Formats: sequence, C-alpha cells, structure tokens
Amino acid sequence: MIQQVLAQVSSDVTNPISNITTFAQAFGVIMNIVLGIGISLTVIYLIFGGIQYIMSRGDQKATQEARASLTNAVIGFIVVVGAFTIKTILGSAIGAEDPSAVSTITPDF
Repeated sequence: MIQQVLAQVSSDVTNPISNITTFAQAFGVIMNIVLGIGISLTVIYLIFGGIQYIMSRGDQKATQEARASLTNAVIGFIVVVGAFTIKTILGSAIGAEDPSAVSTITPDF
C-alpha cells in the first residue's frame, strides 16, 4: 500500500537574485522587501493597538494610549501606501516596465 515517490531535479531553477541585471530590477526587489516589512509592522501595530484598546477596560488613560497606537498604525499604513505609489512612479521614470518583476525560470510541473 505504500508507494514510492521520486523527486525530479531540474537544472532550470535558479536563484532569482542572480537574475537581476538592471538598476530597475534591483530597485524593485529592494523596495518590495522594504514595503513587505512596512506592511508587516503596520499589521503588528494594528493588532497590538486593538488588544491594548480591549484590555483598557474603560480606563481613560489606557484608552487614550490605545487610540494613539491605532492612529499611529493607520498613519504608518498611509506612509507605506505612499511609498508604494512613489516606487511605482520612480519605476516608470527609470524605464522599468514592472520594477518588481524579476525574470526567473520556473519549472514546468
């Protein structure tokens, strides 16, 4: 009843970082990493602020601190969205069709 499964090794799969050949591609990859970190931090701060608000239990000072945390998280989100917009504009200005796209070879399954 147990079947043997074998994996096929493909020599076509390469490291996507090694396929970066232009400044636009490098810019796109770096900005994607930075934006991913920014979005992750925004979500963490939103969750933290929400938990802090729930745990305030009507305490005026704790509620104000929680609201400040949530406000800062929303401002951070707006900054990240603005950075994405600037990335798109700069990518177009330096001549990248899609600066986030790095050409990679994907295996056929």
